[in-house]
Amino acid sequence: MTKEKRMAGGFVVAGGLVCLCLSARVGRGAEERQVEIDLRDAKALEQWHSGDNRARVAGGELVLDGRQTPCRVFLKEPAFGNVTLSASYRVEKNAGVMAVGFVLGSTDSATSTYVHFDSRSAILCRGDGETPWQEVKRAGKPQAPDTWHTARVERRGTHVRVFFNDALLFDVACAGKPGRVGFYASQTVAHLRDITVQGEPAELAAPWRKIVEVKNWIHVCADAGAGAYEAFPDVCRLADGRLLAVFYAGYGHVAMPNDALPKGGRISGCYSADEGRTWSEPFILFDGPYDDRDPSVTLLKDGRIACVFFTLKPKPDGAKGFDGLGSFIVTSSDGGRTWEREPRQIAKAYYCSSPIRELSDGRLALGLYKQDASGACGAVTFSGDGGASWSVPADIPTGGLRYEAETDVIELKDGALFAALRGQKHSGWSVSKDGGKSWTTAELFGFPGHCHYLHRAPGDIILMAHRLPATSLHYSLDECKTWSANVPVDSVGGAYPSMVTLKDGSILIVYYEEGHGSSIRAKRFRATPQGIEWLTLETPEGTGKHSAE
Repeated sequence: MTKEKRMAGGFVVAGGLVCLCLSARVGRGAEERQVEIDLRDAKALEQWHSGDNRARVAGGELVLDGRQTPCRVFLKEPAFGNVTLSASYRVEKNAGVMAVGFVLGSTDSATSTYVHFDSRSAILCRGDGETPWQEVKRAGKPQAPDTWHTARVERRGTHVRVFFNDALLFDVACAGKPGRVGFYASQTVAHLRDITVQGEPAELAAPWRKIVEVKNWIHVCADAGAGAYEAFPDVCRLADGRLLAVFYAGYGHVAMPNDALPKGGRISGCYSADEGRTWSEPFILFDGPYDDRDPSVTLLKDGRIACVFFTLKPKPDGAKGFDGLGSFIVTSSDGGRTWEREPRQIAKAYYCSSPIRELSDGRLALGLYKQDASGACGAVTFSGDGGASWSVPADIPTGGLRYEAETDVIELKDGALFAALRGQKHSGWSVSKDGGKSWTTAELFGFPGHCHYLHRAPGDIILMAHRLPATSLHYSLDECKTWSANVPVDSVGGAYPSMVTLKDGSILIVYYEEGHGSSIRAKRFRATPQGIEWLTLETPEGTGKHSAE
């Protein structure tokens, strides 16, 4: 149901109404037209462009189910130049970022200015079909799930102001074009009410259209039988030519033992005999008594396959939370048919999220990290006996910053070791020129990143894939001295990517989605000095399009 009024100014929000105050500005004393969309009427959804049935109007609320993939809606009419978009919202508790997006200036379904309100931050971004996440500004703020919050985004000329719970978070320059307004939910079910839009109607330069995303990824595994939540994958090539992908399988981001899953989260795997096009049914690689997670896998030169991971245990006496038991290794000596049942400890106070790297001198290197009351840092440990024993981890100096780390390591052509380190809003790197005995103080990359994965592609192009923004990568043509612009991989926010070179020289990247029902995905690309060329997994031909130059 839609109502129209003419008024001299101002607007009133009542119940489940969406109120639009349109400044005609056709001359002195021009009136404003107020359009009210009644969210108590199920037909109110007809006022919005929505891609599927995950968007609905119920109970006087606009409800967006973005648990699997982002769910977006755009108000059909009108477009705005200067505009204020505000609403009350709550997010249902879920694994992942639990984000609501406020969208301005949408010229098509992929191109807009938007503010991403997640569980920790408000992040102003620009996005388009090539680069969906172009971060402009962020500010920290708390956002409790299952609690109503208010947010307001204002565009005036080239400036955007962002408010959360009536407090100004930032006022920043951010160019944009006139366009439609909208909302999205990501890794949560979002409920919105008291939606108001006030602004100057504007003409779009071209008709608004929905951009249909071409699906150039496949699922490696959608349900490993532990609760349909799969995450934190890694992939390697085996001696017989097959690919092995390993990953965490549970019922959520952390899966402590319960009645349905008595041993908690476990490590599962799938094989591919056709270069990643299809994958076997999942199998259980290791399942200890607690939550075993973040597996990584390496084919060693002696023919064994090594899988490293870490374990979390419930706190005693039913206390909330969990305790870490450290990092472990299990191996297979028969090509992956059987695996050791008793894991060997690598480091009790350190954790791992990246694979063993076999160095040119025969040693094994493993990136580690620790977090305690004194801070958080990355580290590296080494084994000279094939993983039977490991050195005391060498901590990487942080320079006073906190690095949650998820360290990965690559050997450079000059023999130096290069480490990539996670921070929450930053990421850094360090180098060792003495075989890992000592490391330089971590320096900033200049862009954020979680759980970096380093891979040397044909032509000595070093790839570094990571989370943030969404699933992304950078590449280096000069042995990690400088890095390309960000290359978007996928819009899903799980990431924790891993890569392997295929027989034709292209690269397979595996990563995870995050959120309810998270699955493992894979894509294929070719790395060249000119950029990243995305390919399909079904056919050998590429798109002929470079996503970064």
